[in-house]
This record gives sequence, C-alpha cells and structure tokens, in this order.
Amino acid sequence: MTFSETLRDVAVRRRLILPDSRHPEPLAALDYAEELSLKQEALSAFWEEQGLPARPEPVIAAPSPRGYRTTTKRRATLGPRGLVLTFPGAATSVRGLSSSTLDLPQHIAVYTFLIERLSRPPARALAAALNWAIVRGPAGALAVILNVRVFDAKVVRAGKLLAEDIGAAPLGVRSAFLYLDPTSSEYYLEAKRPAKTLSFKRLFGPDWLQVEANGVRLRYPPTVFSQVNEAMLGVMTATARTLLAPVGGCALLDLYCGYGLFSFTAGREAAEVVGVDFDGPAIEAARANAEHLRCAGRVRFLPGRIDGEFLAAHVRPSRLPEVALLDPPRQGTGPRVAEALAGRRPERVVHICCGAEELPREIAAWSRTGYRLQRAVPLDLFAGTANLETMLLLTP
Repeated sequence: MTFSETLRDVAVRRRLILPDSRHPEPLAALDYAEELSLKQEALSAFWEEQGLPARPEPVIAAPSPRGYRTTTKRRATLGPRGLVLTFPGAATSVRGLSSSTLDLPQHIAVYTFLIERLSRPPARALAAALNWAIVRGPAGALAVILNVRVFDAKVVRAGKLLAEDIGAAPLGVRSAFLYLDPTSSEYYLEAKRPAKTLSFKRLFGPDWLQVEANGVRLRYPPTVFSQVNEAMLGVMTATARTLLAPVGGCALLDLYCGYGLFSFTAGREAAEVVGVDFDGPAIEAARANAEHLRCAGRVRFLPGRIDGEFLAAHVRPSRLPEVALLDPPRQGTGPRVAEALAGRRPERVVHICCGAEELPREIAAWSRTGYRLQRAVPLDLFAGTANLETMLLLTP
C-alpha cells in the first residue's frame, strides 16, 4: 500500500471527504491542524505496514501552509477565446486559469496578466508557441519564464513586447526569459534541449534568483532546481545541521548538492566540504556562491552523474572523519549509491527522501550495507498535498 493510499484510508476512517486522487492539492481545503494530524497518523500507519525500523518523529509543520509555492507552472493552450493556463487535475475558471490556494497570490496575478496580454492578436505567435508559463521567486522578486516550442523572429519580438508590459506593470516581476523546448515536454524545465543553438534568452532583468536560509544568501540561475517552499528552507537546513552534528573537524560530502544550499548552511562548521551534482549550471552557481562567501578554499564542487561508479572513481575519501548528506530527486538515489557511500564509512549520513513512497527502498538499501536508521524526521514541505519530505539519520 502506498503512502497516498494509506492517507486516504485514514481520511475515510475520520469521515473526511477528499477530492479525487488525481487532484494535485487534495488536502488544501482542510484546516491545517487537521491536515497535520492526518499526515502524522498516515505516516505512522505506513511505517508499520512497511515494517520499517524505529518510528517517525512528529511532523514538522510548515510556517506558511497555504500560499507558499515560490515555483509555479501552468500548461498553455491557445483556444478560440484566447490563452488558457492550467495544470492537471485542477479546476479551470471561466477566465482560463487554474487557480491554487498553495501558490503565492502574486504568482496568480502574473498568470492572470499573461492570459490577458497573450490573448491579444499582436501576441498570437508567442501564445501559439507557448508550452508552459512558469513563475519563480518570492513576492517582489519574481521571474517569468516562457517555455516555447520555437525561437523565431515573431516569437522573440512578441516576447520583447510582452516583457515591456510585464516590467511596467505593478506585479513585482524583476526578470523575464524565453526557454526553448521543441519537444513540448511534460517537464516544464526540460533538461534535454538543443545543444548547438540558442535555447535560453533573457528578455530583461538579472539572470539569477536568490534565497536566504539561516543567514546565508545564495544565488542560482532561473532554470536550476530550488525548493518550492522557501519558507521552509530555514527549517530544513537547521534540521539537517542538527542531525549531522557535530561537523567541526569533519569533512562533509554533499550529494545532489544543487547550488550549495546544505553545503553552506548545514556544512558551515565543517573543516571541508565536497558537493556533487549532475546539473552543470547548478555546480557553476555553487562555485560562484563559494567565491562570494569567501570559502572557496574549504568548499569545492564537482559535476557528475551520481552513482556508485562515479563516487568510487572521482570522489576521494577524506583524511578527516566524514559525514554525508544526500538530497536526491523524487525518484531516489542512483545505482549502488548507498553501497559506495557505506564503503567510505561516514560517521553519520542524512538521507533526505523527497517522497514517502521512496522510504522503504532507501532504508532497505542502507540496511544491506550495515547502516541503521536512528531518526526519521518528517517535514511538511508540501502542505496541502498528499506528500511529506523525510530526513533520515543513519549510522554504522
């Protein structure tokens, strides 16, 4: 039984009526205290059903459980009445927009503006080429990314005109971009794009976004992954720091490091830090952040596909006692990652599971290496949805 199925069973026992399982925000209509209680009971039941070791700790609540998403997206369709911006499973208003109680209201205002402007005849070439409209960033520092099928003179010209309108409107948009995806992928920031042609164009504004966690400011490109719940970044990094402690005098290996969120926060006291990520622009951003924070001599970043073979061949064990942190994507770790890490004998490992469904597989992989689960700390990073993020502390 999946975590989502377990959660729905618990909701039935509580006589709670939830939307269809395809709905992207099935818990958003609940009182937040009720949602937290439901998730805690469902996680405990799922844990027991799966026969997982130890027990999950109380779910850490989101400081902003509604209206928090700082990365949002809408699939674009041009119809006879103009542009429609939707996402799967959500209701669409008569104005052609899928609304959400989890998205920042300022993002919704931008989508409303885009529908109005892109439904006008002069913008038809851009509207017809649009795959996704994406908004990133907090209120007052928004970035708009228009994912399009083609870059041609008409599309670029319409994009520049739209950018002028966006910049002049009181929306808090600081930058805008065109992003080429000729495959019309279901992934709104598709990694596989044409390599020998211009595929990302800045229309106006800075070419970076910024986050702050635990007093550390970090920049990253608009196409690089960052957590959608920025209000939880401080909680996440502080929790990771607590679980890894003590790190003074230790080396931190930060896998799936992105632009360095945990390297520069949870690893602040580490004697040395090595971060690894497959995403080249994220690694470049991490290196730039290290230079800006004046710690490049202590912190270094390597690009590479994270699997057991790469770790064995390219990431040398430190002479210092080692601790490790992994924050893989939703599908979990790659082949033999746990085995390769266990072979390095880190004193503590913090493994972050983005989805509850991955917990049994990842815990079992660590168990086979001789590492044991000491703590499981769930965070309500995706309030309003049927999901939890969980930090696992493992030791040999």
